[in-house]
Amino acid sequence: MRTTLIAALSVASVSIATNLGAADQQTAGPDEVVEKVHKAVALLEAQGEAGLDVIRDRTSEFSWKDTYIFVVNCDADEVMANPAFPERQGGDIKQHTDYNGKQYGLELCATAQQPGGGWLEYVWPRPGGGEPSRKISYVMSVSSAPYQVGAGIYDETVSFEELTALTNAK
Repeated sequence: MRTTLIAALSVASVSIATNLGAADQQTAGPDEVVEKVHKAVALLEAQGEAGLDVIRDRTSEFSWKDTYIFVVNCDADEVMANPAFPERQGGDIKQHTDYNGKQYGLELCATAQQPGGGWLEYVWPRPGGGEPSRKISYVMSVSSAPYQVGAGIYDETVSFEELTALTNAK
């Protein structure tokens, strides 16, 4: 019994250590978000509507770690792609509210229209469940198509000054 207990504790310790390390590696950073948004914008500029199928695919590079690329069409007031919440596709983006009642869809559309895009904040659940938490998304418009592209991080501490400095450096 003692050997079984020691073996079980050893396996549990390795499992906990592995899972903690994986959790750290599974959190997207703001630099990744900016990079993926720019890559998705380039895809949509090159492929147009056909690029949406790539972004909608949960196994594509546009769904990674604890985040994902989403695409909206503010002019048509429509969600075009959201691989983590596919039931939102087709919905009206301008009416979207977060879990505190903030109409973040309007802010998203306005922010994406700024040259080089920008960041906005709202309360949203993480993919896979859990309590809604602070999400900060980087959004920008596609120049050759009527789309706005974004992705976000779940972070309670990063400031807008840090995020703005990051995007200004790109």
